[in-house]
Amino acid sequence: MPHLRFDLSVAVTDSERTSFTDWVAETYAEVMNTGTDHVGVSVVESDPQLGGADPDDPVALVNADVRVGRTVEQRHALARRLTDELGDRFGVPERTVYVVITEHEGVDFVLGGDPLDAWDPAERDDGD
Repeated sequence: MPHLRFDLSVAVTDSERTSFTDWVAETYAEVMNTGTDHVGVSVVESDPQLGGADPDDPVALVNADVRVGRTVEQRHALARRLTDELGDRFGVPERTVYVVITEHEGVDFVLGGDPLDAWDPAERDDGD
């Protein structure tokens, strides 16, 4: 169950939040070759800081906690798509979008108190 968290320094309306979280789930599923029913997305308006950013520049800090098994190419493709969309949708300059992708074993994902370590190996990008 991946979780993608966006800390944004820009205001986001409820309709923008809904549209964006739907887009993120669909994009994650497309890039990672999986479904959308297990993708968690959080959008938080805050005051994130990023070294080297101009004080008036919008900033987006993105944390993506994903299950191990995706390729470097998939992870970087996801980061690129997120970066581009944050610029197009919210005006966040590319240079102030910081994406961190952290990989976890399935046992690290717990939903309703139960670990989600059982998964279909076909989800894995290499088919193993």
